[in-house]
Amino acid sequence: MNIKMKYFGSKLIGAVIVLSVVFTIAYCSKDDTSKTALITSKTWVIESVNMAGMDLTAAEILTDEGSEYQMTLKGDGTLTFTDNMGLNPATGMWQFQANETQFKVYGIDATSSDLNTITKLTATELWFWHMDGSDKMIMHYKVK
Repeated sequence: MNIKMKYFGSKLIGAVIVLSVVFTIAYCSKDDTSKTALITSKTWVIESVNMAGMDLTAAEILTDEGSEYQMTLKGDGTLTFTDNMGLNPATGMWQFQANETQFKVYGIDATSSDLNTITKLTATELWFWHMDGSDKMIMHYKVK
């Protein structure tokens, strides 16, 4: 009986060790990506805009406006807007605000800034809104 108890005890200890290793690996490999890592070092391409209740697709926006529809935010706080071909860059700065629920864009035309409220941020999608005068613009970008 004593031998069976030792055998059972050693198997139990072995199982506890194996489970501990599995849980440690699972916990450490958990995706703990920060918002900074999600938003930076990617080229975001405009997918759609809702302005004053009107939905515009990227094709409609490019027909009307034709520029500044790719956005790259870098970890050093700089940003670049370019047209749909990646040309005609406009540079400025960005920074998180309000516990990373908003980001401020400034320095592009030296006089104004936009405060953007993030509504969805994943590895491939960025949704935010900001006020353009009295109109609320809801922006949807996807990773290029």
